[in-house]
Amino acid sequence: MVDTKKYSVTAIGNAMLDLVCEVPEQFLSQEGISKGVMNLVSRERSNNILKLVQPIKETAGGSAANTISTLAKLGLKTGYIGKIADDPKGKLFKKDLLDNSIFYNTEFLDKGYTEATGKCIVLITPDKERTMNTYLGATEFLTDIDIDEELIAQSEWLYLEGYRFDGQKSKKAFYKAIEIAKKNKTKIALTLSDSFCVDRHRSDFIYLLSVSADMVFCNEDELKSLYQIDDIKKAKEFIDDSISCVACTCAERGAYLFHGSSSSEISTNKVAVVDTTGAGDSFAAGFLYGLSKHFTFEKCAAFGNVIAGEVLKVYGPRVEKSLKNVVMS
Repeated sequence: MVDTKKYSVTAIGNAMLDLVCEVPEQFLSQEGISKGVMNLVSRERSNNILKLVQPIKETAGGSAANTISTLAKLGLKTGYIGKIADDPKGKLFKKDLLDNSIFYNTEFLDKGYTEATGKCIVLITPDKERTMNTYLGATEFLTDIDIDEELIAQSEWLYLEGYRFDGQKSKKAFYKAIEIAKKNKTKIALTLSDSFCVDRHRSDFIYLLSVSADMVFCNEDELKSLYQIDDIKKAKEFIDDSISCVACTCAERGAYLFHGSSSSEISTNKVAVVDTTGAGDSFAAGFLYGLSKHFTFEKCAAFGNVIAGEVLKVYGPRVEKSLKNVVMS
């Protein structure tokens, strides 16, 4: 059958700017910040943290948007749905997507709201671990009205960012998008995003996995949190038969795959790590690229490791260059 869909992947997620900062280890403890996870903060708290640090890089971010941007740099046609305010940071975010030929037409947040475009302060400690402090801002006000039915219908994959479950209206928007996807035979991928996010929305995620997800992306902490287990290999007992594959990243060890009745470990090459921000997002991009090219799951994971390795070499969540010539060794 000839592929007639216009887009390879459309994503829904938190639209925001990332501000990358280097901090000493003690900064986190002094400020009472939980390390290595995404901490939700108020606008006031976000502004206060920014008074204490000096960003070395400001870039369009948001987990799903990072994945979509990487897919675009790999040469795929992509779309994105996410809410921003009509302010300088929002315009910068929008320009970044459009400059990368990503389809994006979500309306700006209504001017009746006072929220600004969301921002994530990414604190990088000397061990290269990233700790995120996220002010959701405008992105929290994504609603079902923002869901573009034609865009989802014309996409091979709908990629859902777990972080966006932090908002009742956004949750409703997700379920509308899922309904549209199912109606139009658009496959559904879900990323669990963060172990604290899983803790907050465990029942929703387990429900989605059982009735809607074709593909799941996570890391080992998220998978352990989801099923409340202490060994990711035990996850196989809980994964629903309807899920084609669960790809679980394991940092420098590579990735673990659960698919059908089998499971496998995919090793990765060692790289000189500058910053771990966006590594999981890039892995998902490499994996989804592989699916678009009909790779085996194992080859998809291997390519995901390669693309994740590229972003580990730079500051921030995205590789700025084209990735069309990146190949597996």
